[in-house]
Amino acid sequence: MKRGLFGVLWGGLAVALLFSAGCATLPVTRPLAELQQQQAAAQFREAMARQQDCADCLDAQVRLSLKSVVQNGTISGFVQAKAPSFLKFTGLNPLGPPLMFLATDGVFFSYVAVPEGKGYEGLVTAAAFKKYAPPGFDPGRGFYWLAGRLAPERLRIFSVAQDQEGQGLWLELAYAADVAQGETLRRQVLFDPVQQVIRRHLLTDPDGQIMVDVRYDDYVQVQGGRSDNCRLPGRIRIHASQNGALMELTLGDWLPDASFSPGDFRVELPSGFTLVPVQ
Repeated sequence: MKRGLFGVLWGGLAVALLFSAGCATLPVTRPLAELQQQQAAAQFREAMARQQDCADCLDAQVRLSLKSVVQNGTISGFVQAKAPSFLKFTGLNPLGPPLMFLATDGVFFSYVAVPEGKGYEGLVTAAAFKKYAPPGFDPGRGFYWLAGRLAPERLRIFSVAQDQEGQGLWLELAYAADVAQGETLRRQVLFDPVQQVIRRHLLTDPDGQIMVDVRYDDYVQVQGGRSDNCRLPGRIRIHASQNGALMELTLGDWLPDASFSPGDFRVELPSGFTLVPVQ
């Protein structure tokens, strides 16, 4: 499998979506009294609960830019997603025709490289696939990374603190199911209580080192008549400690009230293309 194109596109769209540059540092915070922590946690849980009523699909144009020591480039196209794990990216060449297709349902993935005349298929657990995904990224929750949300699962909140620069509240948390299964990764989420959105999402290892740092900006209202809780991020900047790169996704021209079925995320191999199973 050609490393360049697949590495860039899956690395950036595994959230449609996640790669790193520089040395991200843990946030500087101010402590809150216990009662304030309880009130802040309750406000956060309420906001996350309201998001469960938001649309579970999105469809937008996207420009994906990558800067790293070994490669730089930009590719434009379309991204479509459906909760909890369906993602599809169609990359276009500068003249308009498709250059590649990448799709996953959270269990399997398909990648079609048009210039090569080849298609690659396999499990997301395959070594060749995981090689390009940031540590800790769970394809089963891919939609929520892209939408700037958390999966609608029970959360365990360990602490709440005030951001030193006044940008919101930092919550250290984990999915309760992950904790029950012995998962040791922790999430630190910067929640804007005024705008009711997540501004930043850090994933740290057991030693407290940042593995993935995702920043969300330029939230827009896409679905008509829904609350501000259903806004989607227009810009996603992704840092991960894995490979020293910076990934940025700029999304726009959203399709209002997008609706998909699982079948929409299947990629058919064009006639004459060679299928390559991925292990």
